[in-house]
Amino acid sequence: MSGIRPILCGILILAVGCGGVSDAPDRRIVTGTVTLDGVPVEGAAIRFVPQPTGPIAAGKVIDGKYEVTNKGGVPLGKHRVEIKGTPILPADTTGMSLGEIDAATKPPVPIPQKYFKPAFPR
Repeated sequence: MSGIRPILCGILILAVGCGGVSDAPDRRIVTGTVTLDGVPVEGAAIRFVPQPTGPIAAGKVIDGKYEVTNKGGVPLGKHRVEIKGTPILPADTTGMSLGEIDAATKPPVPIPQKYFKPAFPR
């Protein structure tokens, strides 16, 4: 009978520790297309910045398409959407040295600054 008591205590601790109310915001997966002057943006970063505050969600734009899925997607509510061009890596870097990857990487597409407002202005 003394061996049952530690097992029951362990089950009780496990049951209490696994439940509870989450204060994390509800999120949704967001997908879309980014174009500049009617042309899909080849490579960029997209950020969804909650207004007035909250957790930022971000994703990569590749060939004009993006999908934000991390942590369940973008928190529900109003957001400022920011887009910034990023260097475009080759599609397949298997077997390439760092120098070859660097030489094959295209520079970022110049996206006007008005579409990306850094958190800490320079």
